[in-house]
Amino acid sequence: MACLLGLILSTILKGNTICSTFWPQMSPFGLCLQVDGLSIIIALVGFLLWLAVSIYSISYIKTDLVRYYSLLLILLGAVQGTVLAKDLINFYVFLEMVTVTTYFLIIHKRSTAALQAGYKYILMNLIGAFLILLSIILVYVDTGNYGVTGFAESNSFVAPLLFLVGCFIKAGAVPLHTWLPDAHPAAPSPVSAFLSGIVIKIGTYGIIRFIFPILNSDLYVNNFKEPLSMLIIYIAIASMLIGVLLALAQTDIKRLLAYHSVSQIGYILLGVGLGTRLGLVGGLYHMVNHAIFKGLLFLCMGAVIYSTGTRKLDNLGGLWKKMPITTSTCIIAALAISGIPPFNGFASKTVLAKAATDFSFVLKFVMIVTAALTFASFFKLISYTFFGEPKKKLITIKEVPILMQLPMIVLAILCVLLGINAQFVLDRFITFTISGLVHSQSVSKVEFWTQGAALNSLLITSLGFIVYIVASKLGLIGRKKREF
Repeated sequence: MACLLGLILSTILKGNTICSTFWPQMSPFGLCLQVDGLSIIIALVGFLLWLAVSIYSISYIKTDLVRYYSLLLILLGAVQGTVLAKDLINFYVFLEMVTVTTYFLIIHKRSTAALQAGYKYILMNLIGAFLILLSIILVYVDTGNYGVTGFAESNSFVAPLLFLVGCFIKAGAVPLHTWLPDAHPAAPSPVSAFLSGIVIKIGTYGIIRFIFPILNSDLYVNNFKEPLSMLIIYIAIASMLIGVLLALAQTDIKRLLAYHSVSQIGYILLGVGLGTRLGLVGGLYHMVNHAIFKGLLFLCMGAVIYSTGTRKLDNLGGLWKKMPITTSTCIIAALAISGIPPFNGFASKTVLAKAATDFSFVLKFVMIVTAALTFASFFKLISYTFFGEPKKKLITIKEVPILMQLPMIVLAILCVLLGINAQFVLDRFITFTISGLVHSQSVSKVEFWTQGAALNSLLITSLGFIVYIVASKLGLIGRKKREF
């Protein structure tokens, strides 16, 4: 990792490409890495979350430590290689390293449920890998290169379509999400945090890196821009609504969070699918924010499981006095993912809402409904887990060890800082990230702290409370609600 950071810093100072001399006889298949704004930001966020997960794991993971930490280190290198890949071949190789390494981390417990979830994960992701590889072959046959703009320069509509479907599987987008709700409950909680925070983002990263040039440019002769854009938007809407509805009905806390990963991926895909500068800004901003607050949520629920030994809402309640750090950090993360100010989820969703409104008011309506259902779902999770009457067998539990508390506290602080400094983050970091990715430099002004933003937040919380109360009265949600 130190060598990689050194390469990044030297590249920033001297240029923008790192090409190794490894395997020169295999050119153009040699290892070739690219450092730009997009790869730097995603690589640094990935390393930050990996560090938090590694520290958290010291107290959480008790068995097979050598194998676990070796796989975790390999996973970090594979993720970094994926986001730094300069061409499609290197992207594919590192992507499959991520897939295989993640499989062994998911089955870490070696239980029957873990092995079944791992089998489903590896099967679906290998199908996605086959589609991505096939699309790369079609691009090479058509254009003779594996470059970043290969899909945009190709005259084949099938190639980018296959690549998109493969990336949808990797990202867990509806209707190709079915491996995700099984993988999260089976995996150790720190692995779930990294899986949801970074690993599933590799699919959306691939779309941004290789497909977005088609959506944002008129320089290429193909006419695939409109159908590809609409496909991504429709998948995004389906993921947002179906994911949050399924999350609302869950009684297993990790399955609930897994379905919210599906829903939040929809927000990112929506921004990318718009094909505009502002849409990409919102999508990337939410990608970074989601890594922070979703990683935090899985670590918080991991702390609950560590202390109580259960994932079921039926068996939880009244933990806030026993676990004050876990309770407070989880509330911050829940408000952030619901888009409530002043937390980071509010900032990125504000940008996405502006981009969606410029495209169609229907998309803004979908975002409000999804946010309200998200708030209702997390109101259920927080109230059932931390408040109410404590179960008798939970009387003696206590807060998790300090090495588990510390990563949660740091991530919670980041949720606050990235929210209250939204304009600074947007101007200094996110704009830097997309430099070179978009051809149009015009962008609408986004104002975060306005009366309209306050009213939107009030509307979301009000609708969320109404949904929660009505659904509870009708018996549609609750501790004993049968899961889908």
